[in-house]
Parts: sequence; C-alpha cells; structure tokens
Amino acid sequence: MDGHMEMSKYYVMSNDTDAKEPVIALKSSSIPFTSELKNCPMCRKPLRDINRYGRIVRRAWIDEATKKFIVWANAQFVPLAARMGQVEARLRDSVSRTPAMNTPTSQPAELSSAFGRLSLEPLLVAGPRNEQINIICKAQHKNNRYRDISLLRTNISRFLRDVDEAEQPISRIHALVEDARKRRGVTTELTDIPSVLQVRNRFLATVLILRCDYAILCDFITHRGKGASGGTLHNFHLDLVVNREDCEKLVTESQSRHQPAQEVEGLLYWARFVALERGRSAKLSEVDMNALVDRARNQLQSARHICNAYRGQTAGMLEEVSEAEKMLRDATFYALVTNEEKAAVYAAMAQSLRGTGHWYHCVNGHPFTVGECGMPMQTARCPECGAAVGGNNHQPAAGVTLAADFEEFGR
Repeated sequence: MDGHMEMSKYYVMSNDTDAKEPVIALKSSSIPFTSELKNCPMCRKPLRDINRYGRIVRRAWIDEATKKFIVWANAQFVPLAARMGQVEARLRDSVSRTPAMNTPTSQPAELSSAFGRLSLEPLLVAGPRNEQINIICKAQHKNNRYRDISLLRTNISRFLRDVDEAEQPISRIHALVEDARKRRGVTTELTDIPSVLQVRNRFLATVLILRCDYAILCDFITHRGKGASGGTLHNFHLDLVVNREDCEKLVTESQSRHQPAQEVEGLLYWARFVALERGRSAKLSEVDMNALVDRARNQLQSARHICNAYRGQTAGMLEEVSEAEKMLRDATFYALVTNEEKAAVYAAMAQSLRGTGHWYHCVNGHPFTVGECGMPMQTARCPECGAAVGGNNHQPAAGVTLAADFEEFGR
C-alpha cells in the first residue's frame, strides 16, 4: 500500500528492508500538482480515513481545490474582458451619434447663464480611484451614461478580490495551520511559503480595471467637457496621483514576476493618466506638469524597449505605445480598442474552457493553457515562478508537461 500511495515522494524512506518502520523523516515540501486522490486498489474505497496516508490525501485535496480555482477564475475572467470591449464600443458609438446641436438653443440667455453658474463650481476629480469614479458618475447621474461600465467595474473589483492570493485554497489552509500552531503555543514560523499561489488572473484583472477607469475618465473629459456651443460645461480639475501609484505597483510586481506584457501595460497607463491630467491638474504647476510629461515619455521609451525585447509576449503593444506617445505630443485622447493580439488571447482562453486547448505544467508545476490546436508555438514566462512555458514548433519547452488532470476540469 505504501508503494501504491508513493510514500517516497513525501517521506525519506529507509533502505533497510527489515526495518519495522521504513519512514525516517518528512520531506521539506512536495511538488505542487503531483498528487492525485487514490483509492484502495482492492476495494476502490477512499483512503482518507487512514491516518498513515493523511498527509498525502490532504496534499491531493489541496491540489484538486487549486485546479478547480484556476479553471473557475479563467471562466470568470473571459466574459469580463468581452464585456469591457462591448461597453467601450457603446461609449464610442454614443459620442458619434450625438449631434453637436442637439441641445435646444431657443433660450441662449438662459443657457449662457447656466454655463456661467457651472463654470463657477469647479469639479475636482481626485482621491482613491473608487472615489474618482463616484464623482464622475454623480456628475452624469441624469443620463446614466456610465451605468453599464460602472456595473462592470464593480464586477471586475469583486473578481479581483476573489482571485487574491489570500482567498485561494492553499492560503486559507496555510492561515488555519498558522492559527492552530499559535493556539498550541508553537512559536516557530512556517517557512514553506505556498508555491501553488496563482497570480495570473489577478494581473489580468488589475489591468482590466485600470482600463475601465481610463475609459471613464477619457470619455468624461472628451464628452462631458464640451457643451453644445463648444464651450466648457464643467470647470473641472484632476489629481490622478493615486492612479499613477497603482500603475507603478503593477510595473514593480510585473518585473519581479518576469511578466513583460503586464509591465508594459503599467507603463502605458501611467503615461495615459499623465496625458489626461495635463492641462487639468489640481495641484501641479506648469513646470511640474512638464516634468511629469517628460517622465511619461521616458516610461513609454522603456515600454518600447520591452516590446522590442519580448515581441512574442507583447504582440500588438508597440502600436499602443505609439498612440500614447501621440497623446502626450498632441494632447489628443484615444479611446482604447482591444487589439487583435489581445482579442486572440481572450479567445484562446475561452476555447481552452471548451476543450479546444490544452493545459500544461511548467517545470515547477504551475499550470497554464495553450489555445488553438493545444500545441505550443511560442515561449513565454510562467507568471507564478518565471520559468519557461509554452514552446516552439509544437514542442513544449524543457520541463513542461501535459496536465491531463486539468483537462477533465476544463470540460
């Protein structure tokens, strides 16, 4: 039975065949996603009630829970990304369909007076990002212009909380073990940090909510900032320092996780927020604003270098860098459109859930998917550990193995 349960994967075993107890010591850790729930080979009943194999069974339970979490998170993200493109398209269409002279002009004196009163009440969009969106939505409450995208933003925020490392199965178990040790007076800390924590969907959701905020701010400035006569309806100011700080956090973590695409996203949105704030800053002087714009140009140069160095992982993003540079140069705003490469990534994620792709493990056991035919055609980096994933010419990279168990969850 010990051989059937592969005890040597979890314990140091004695070479003495006559030893009464072959188990010598506990191995420091086990490789993630290498355990499976096994039954008795004779009666096919589960072995979870046998104390001798409790550690192995619990390890398998953790792996199964993590696999279900990964597939669930993937299934939740794909519709959110699709809805993002839809609500952006509706915002663009509503602007193009609104004639400049739709507003009644039969009482110009009253309109002029109204514009004057509004200009004397400057609107300040500042503070935490949630508060910024609330301010804008209140300013547009009469026509519910941002109702759909605000609801989507709420759903993305909820998803972001749900995929946080603290909410994942292994983290919850880790916290329970720590609590039990403290209650029993055990003072030594657990040094084996959970290695199956998933960050991929958190990265994707972080970028998606940055995109959502940019879409709202950009639309508000370009649409709400102009009246029927071309005059300014609202004398409003922006303070987007929190937005830039969040972008910097994304850039820093993406660097540590070897994720060039997410690093470029962080640099792009940093520069975009600077472009939005330019000429509308609530706190920065013209000199300080010019210095910030120069820094944004440097950020975009860094993004361009990353795109050139990692063309396979940043396909289509050089065009976004060029558009952001034009924003800073011409003070022209561009509503974001999902490029073809990103659309293909989202489509591949959706296909993998329908069984048209395949799941693999990197050399350290972290899962990833390959869409289309399910065979790797390019190399990337694992978001959890930075190891090589994917491959070339339908050949997996060194250490990459097929995750057959995940195939069942994805169907």
